[in-house]
Amino acid sequence: MLNESELFRVHHGDCIPHMAELPEACFDMAVFSPPFPSLYAYTSKAEDIGNSEDLKGEAKLHLGFFYAQLARVIKPGRVVCVHVAQIPRMKRTGGVGLFDFRGLNIRIGERAGLVFEYDWCIRKNPQSQAIRTKSRELQFSGLESDRAKSRGAIADYILKFRVPGENEVPIQGAGEVSRNQWIEWAECCWQNISETDTLNVRGTKGEGDTKHICPLQLEVIERLIRLYSNPGEIVFSPFTGIGSEGYVALKLGRRFYGCEIKDEYYSTAIKNINLGMEVEKQSHALFDLAGV
Repeated sequence: MLNESELFRVHHGDCIPHMAELPEACFDMAVFSPPFPSLYAYTSKAEDIGNSEDLKGEAKLHLGFFYAQLARVIKPGRVVCVHVAQIPRMKRTGGVGLFDFRGLNIRIGERAGLVFEYDWCIRKNPQSQAIRTKSRELQFSGLESDRAKSRGAIADYILKFRVPGENEVPIQGAGEVSRNQWIEWAECCWQNISETDTLNVRGTKGEGDTKHICPLQLEVIERLIRLYSNPGEIVFSPFTGIGSEGYVALKLGRRFYGCEIKDEYYSTAIKNINLGMEVEKQSHALFDLAGV
């Protein structure tokens, strides 16, 4: 855990056994993207969920152990935000259509004792997604050859869970979320999120990687941290990646604890989180100069 003087720490290793070593109810909120099985390859490690193509078997088992530990380390009454998307079934193994990864996370989270309360939909641009994924279901060629197989863009979702029990410290920091912001953020679909609003992923690709990563947009993380934590509290990301959640947490005056299994991501995350801390210091200095 963090010492009182520490602003952040990132454990370099698998989050599931590490969470089992942590005390109960030690984090104030969690926000993260779990590895998307069969869609993104992160490492060659057997314990890496992203390496599993068995979405109904091995991946489901991994996620079951994961959510059981996650529910244990978040404080009662506090919030867990999970970024997911539906996963195209692998054509090379005879799969067709989409696998309900959103629903799988909801069911496993509830089985672990979390309360599923809401999900936000995040709009995705169909043209850029068609170019990036080369999905025939989105391309004009698919539209013009047989529209029966065409579909729209695959959206992102933010699942909101809450840990059962009473929240002992209300989340009500002044100036964190204005009424006008809430009018916008309470919309069921976030349509104004820039897909390029992410940290730089340069230098994070390992020698054995076969697919790329897709970091969560910084604006999404900022909204969630402002909504569901108070300044000075500890934000947890069990899949830290390149440190997006840590960067935003430190920038907003929170503390951060994370886990990351991949060497390249771990080193990049430390740099990015330190950068977030510098941004926060600079903003304080500007306020001091302005006499605010």
